[in-house]
Amino acid sequence: MTKDNKTNIEQELIQLRKQLILLNIKKITKQKIETQFIKKTKHKISQMLTLITLQEKN
Repeated sequence: MTKDNKTNIEQELIQLRKQLILLNIKKITKQKIETQFIKKTKHKISQMLTLITLQEKN
C-alpha cells in the first residue's frame, strides 16, 4: 500500500467516524433518522480498518 493510498483511506475513515457521531447524535435527539445509515457507516468503518490491518501485515 502506498503512503498516499493509506493517507486517503485514513482520511476517509476519519470522515466516516465523524458522520457516525453525527448520526448517533441525531438518533439520541430523536431526529428522524433511519438506523440502516448507522449500520452501513459502522460496516464501512469496519471494512476500512480491516483493509488497513491486512495491508500493514503485508
